[in-house]
Amino acid sequence: MSIPFSEIRGVIFDMDGTLTKPVIDFAEMRRRLDLPEGDILATIRAWPPERQRRAFAIIEALEADARERMALQPGARELLETLERLGLERGLLTRNTLETVRRLQELIPVRFSAVVTRDFPTFKPDPAPALHIASLWRLPPAAILLVGDYRDDLICGRQAGMFTVLLLEARNRQWASLADWTVASLDELRRAFEGSETGLNGSKNGPPRSPRS
Repeated sequence: MSIPFSEIRGVIFDMDGTLTKPVIDFAEMRRRLDLPEGDILATIRAWPPERQRRAFAIIEALEADARERMALQPGARELLETLERLGLERGLLTRNTLETVRRLQELIPVRFSAVVTRDFPTFKPDPAPALHIASLWRLPPAAILLVGDYRDDLICGRQAGMFTVLLLEARNRQWASLADWTVASLDELRRAFEGSETGLNGSKNGPPRSPRS
């Protein structure tokens, strides 16, 4: 493990597949958009306005259905409660809408101190939204951990100069080398923070070390 957990002051989470179980059918979304490959948001933003409007109507209908079936990943609530108790900032960086984030907040009593949705001008893997959160928190990137389940999460975090954690599952193990650490569950990540509690609550550890390059 190469993450100095006692020096982390904020944690940014991806949403789908990380804090919530993956329920959006992206294959069906691509079929309805007639978009077999390429980044969905980047491609749509390059389309003419009327075509964009129709595309986002399709996406939002699928997302509305997914909101009805939203469920937390095991350990998500306990992890966020631990971070709150330790006084760490908690952020959300997602391609979802603010409406979907509000649905998530109905399931988790812990509030996020920063939320970036797809309304932000750029999106993962661009590091700008992660750096925006760091600026809101007034924290150096090296004091922040970004947690996700997809390649773009890890690239975003690494390019921003943050530590990264990959929540492993069968479909994403090929991206493990991009992460500073991998976990099989959010409970494993919670235990890492609990193990560093002494340092977080009082010991002088000096400035945060930089993530691996």
